Amino acid sequence: MAARLCVFCRRHPVQPAWQPFCSERCKLQDLARWADGTYRVAAEPIDDADGDVDVDVDDDKNLKI
Repeated sequence: MAARLCVFCRRHPVQPAWQPFCSERCKLQDLARWADGTYRVAAEPIDDADGDVDVDVDDDKNLKI
């Protein structure tokens, strides 16, 4: 059976301590891509017209719904 490769770099074998990555570096780079929006989950667009509540803000202290 061939060794599984890191899901991020696809060059180095998976290390048990960092599964499914080969290192902490690959793990953190993958997390950074999720955090900055590089990765996205496919979904249907959200229709804003259904059931939204309009919110008006007069000043920092008063909130009107």
